[in-house]
Amino acid sequence: MSILSIVMLVASVLFLYFVFRNINQNNILFEQAFMWIIIGFVLIVISVFDWIPVSIAKLLGFELTSNFVMSLAIFFLLVIVFLHTISISKQKEQIKQLVQELSIMKQKMSKLESEKDEK
Repeated sequence: MSILSIVMLVASVLFLYFVFRNINQNNILFEQAFMWIIIGFVLIVISVFDWIPVSIAKLLGFELTSNFVMSLAIFFLLVIVFLHTISISKQKEQIKQLVQELSIMKQKMSKLESEKDEK
C-alpha cells in the first residue's frame, strides 16, 4: 500500500466521520447526506484497491488515471447540483403555496375580527 493510498484512506475515513457527525448533530438530513456517504465508501474502496480506478480508466480509454478520477468527480458533482436544483425548485413551490395560504388566512382573520368589532 503506497503512501498516497494511506493518505487517501485516512482522508476518506475522516470525511465519513465528518458526514456522520453532522447527521448526528442534525446539521444535515440523512437523505441529503446519503450521496456523500456513498462517495466516502467508494473512496475507501478505491484507496484500498488502487488497481480498480486504473483498470476502469484503461477500459474507458483514459490515458491517465487522474483524468478519469477528475472526470468522475465532475460527473458526481453535476449530479449532486442537479438533485439540489430539483429540491430547491420543489421548496420554492412549497414556500409560494404556504405564503398564499398564510395570506388567505390573515385575510379571513381580519375579516372575522372586523365582523366581531361591528357586533
